[in-house]
Amino acid sequence: MLVMKKICTWIMAGLLACVALPVCAQDYSMSNHNVVPFSLNPASVGAANTLRLGINYRMQWPKLGNNYHTVRVSYDQNVYRQMCSVGAAYSYDQMSPAFGSHQFDVVYAHTFRCAEKHFIRLGVQGSVFLHQYDPTALSYGDQWDPATGGVLPSTVERLEANSKSLFDFSVGASYVFEHKLMVGFAVYHLAEPDNGFVPGSQRLQRKYIGQVNFVQDLKLNHGLKSQGFSDNYFFANAAYQQQGEFKQAYIGVGICYQPVILGVAYKTDVEEVHTASFTVGGYYQGFQLYYVFDLFTSDKLNGSWSNEISLIYTMPTKKKSLCPVVYW
Repeated sequence: MLVMKKICTWIMAGLLACVALPVCAQDYSMSNHNVVPFSLNPASVGAANTLRLGINYRMQWPKLGNNYHTVRVSYDQNVYRQMCSVGAAYSYDQMSPAFGSHQFDVVYAHTFRCAEKHFIRLGVQGSVFLHQYDPTALSYGDQWDPATGGVLPSTVERLEANSKSLFDFSVGASYVFEHKLMVGFAVYHLAEPDNGFVPGSQRLQRKYIGQVNFVQDLKLNHGLKSQGFSDNYFFANAAYQQQGEFKQAYIGVGICYQPVILGVAYKTDVEEVHTASFTVGGYYQGFQLYYVFDLFTSDKLNGSWSNEISLIYTMPTKKKSLCPVVYW
């Protein structure tokens, strides 16, 4: 039975490499977007109210042979006098040994004061994708040796390595009540570019995201301080995203009690997959380190668990905060 499963896997890999089926692509998804800077909304760039550097790594479904790996590196900061924020990010998503995708993002957001402590932020993101396909990393049906049950080193398939680049852009908006509440909405992949290696075979569908973030300082009567982080605070957040048939709802709560940060969240695709997510972290002199563990609680285990590690650095600043945002 195990040999037959391997044969079917090889045959399907070969078919997918040779035949272009009309399908729709889907973005990678990190578990806890609150520690992945401006990943859900371009209007959230500059949300730390200082210069911020971040690196995020996700290992998904490690029990599977072709488990997914995703790395994201980001930079963002405020330009205080112009009431705006800028940022850039690079992501690499390895879907299998044969398929990988590089993504480069440049983000800009502007803040408009509506009234005292009430603001509107508008953001735009330009993205360049580079998809790479290496057929030599796949196994094919003619490599199976029926006499020994082993895998032969060569194949008659003559498929060449391929790559494809494309440009895309996204927009977002948010309402901010200074240092306490943020309600945002974003639309990604407005161009819906052709995403497949064969023209017309695949398109990157638009993704719609709604989110709410709330922070309450446990020492003071108002939200987070204008400069840096409050020592002790409570946070809650919720998000919903939909891209084609893919849906995901997220709700989480947590507490920061210097220097430890703890959080718990629930994620679901609204139908079959349900996940409990646990976050533990700490911060010291501008450095924040987080570990996120996903435990699948539904019948569809998909490898049963996933890991994320994030390292964030926020540069101390004495400038007055003119771009009110909520970090969490």
